[in-house]
Amino acid sequence: MERIITIVALVLSVAGLGYLKSEQLDRRAEEEAEAAAQAEAAATEAALSAAEAAKFHFTVPHDHRADTQDLQIFMNSFESGDADTDSISYRWEQVDGASVELESSDGQLTSFAAPPGEYTFQLTVTDSYGEQATEEATVAILPEPNTRPAASIEIFAED
Repeated sequence: MERIITIVALVLSVAGLGYLKSEQLDRRAEEEAEAAAQAEAAATEAALSAAEAAKFHFTVPHDHRADTQDLQIFMNSFESGDADTDSISYRWEQVDGASVELESSDGQLTSFAAPPGEYTFQLTVTDSYGEQATEEATVAILPEPNTRPAASIEIFAED
């Protein structure tokens, strides 16, 4: 009978250890999944921050006129060039955002007027041999800042 009790106790011990090990593995898997989710969220946040930092930010200046919202933005490609000193041509195009009219689509310098919003442009430079290079830039125009007025009531009695 002692032998049976010992065998049963041994089987129960092994089963208990197996259960504890299973719980430990499950807990470790949950922790690893949570750590992976946090790492992914941090990477996403870092990517969003980097994308926001890469934008060119402008704010419509306060001019005391609520009806003026457009801001004139200038873009130049003066740093573009060709290592072989070949002549190059320029092509500006808008690739994202509400449609705006570029002053020039084929010069080194262009501009546009736009209300608050985000606008993405692409510059393509082509040398006389047909080789090309492109670059994109996003312009974020923020609304004109305005402070809420203060309301004040003064009450008095006539003396």
